[in-house]
Amino acid sequence: MMRTVNVKTTARFCAFCQHWFDPAGAAIRPKNTVGGFWEYDDKAMNVCKKYGVKKPAAASCKEYVCKI
Repeated sequence: MMRTVNVKTTARFCAFCQHWFDPAGAAIRPKNTVGGFWEYDDKAMNVCKKYGVKKPAAASCKEYVCKI
């Protein structure tokens, strides 16, 4: 299921983090680039390169670095 968030102000989800291994960006897509709104697949799972564990797209941590 795709969920919409504003990556400029509120989103700190793994789906938008540089450490979350998703080189093709398959779990995210822009919804409205003017307002900074993006959609992400909240069911997606990928490995966190920082911790080496599989994490869901909706998770977050203190090591977040925005890849957008």
